[in-house]
Amino acid sequence: MPVKLNYALPKKFALLERLYQCLEEEASRYPFVCEPGCSDCCTVNLLATSAEVRYFLDSLKEQERKALLEKLSPFKGKQRLRPKVTPNEMALFYMSGKEPPADEGFVFEPCPFLKDNLCSIYERRAFVCRTFFSLKKCQQTREAEAPPEFLTLSTVLMQLLEEIDLAGLYGNFLDLLLFFLENEGTPPEEIVIPEELLSNREAPDFAIPLQYERYVRQFLARLYREPVGDKTFKEVLDEIKEGAQVKEALSFLGEAL
Repeated sequence: MPVKLNYALPKKFALLERLYQCLEEEASRYPFVCEPGCSDCCTVNLLATSAEVRYFLDSLKEQERKALLEKLSPFKGKQRLRPKVTPNEMALFYMSGKEPPADEGFVFEPCPFLKDNLCSIYERRAFVCRTFFSLKKCQQTREAEAPPEFLTLSTVLMQLLEEIDLAGLYGNFLDLLLFFLENEGTPPEEIVIPEELLSNREAPDFAIPLQYERYVRQFLARLYREPVGDKTFKEVLDEIKEGAQVKEALSFLGEAL
């Protein structure tokens, strides 16, 4: 899949904002107990798309971006979770009856954006941070407990996020941040994409267990009808997909399957 780092960013940002809003509305229907100060799940093992990272960086001034690069420089090369496949590649593995390669590098290290157990980039935090909810206090149970249908929805929306960011990248949030910050001002033809960052793919289909299909499909139907400017979410998404000229076959994993 060809990578076009600056492709359709305003449209992608608009879809991200609408998706964030709809997810927040859906989460409000559950009796989740998460509150300010809960930060056990806030680690460096955060995966995201390049559109999400650019959305955050777009909110920073030049001096703030320079300060951020200095702050994150000690994290360069350190161990943390790095994906072997993207969410849509993973879905294709499962649809083909194969096990995807296991991700490696998970470490229990706090996210560098935590300050006094609060997220310092809360308004522009990544999507996966917005899906971490629990019905019980993690400090008591030592793990989050969320409804299975909501977990399924979160997984499907990760696939959709990747599709929104076609021609973009997927990887660890910190790796993506360092990549963009270090390459500011570099001509596109001179940028070398590191191997730990993966190119995004179109969804072969959404991985939805049968028992949760109605719930997830109803959410997607509402989301696709949401207004984004003078168009619907689905219309803007289709424009992005068409402009990215994604015509590849679903056999893009080749001999891996």
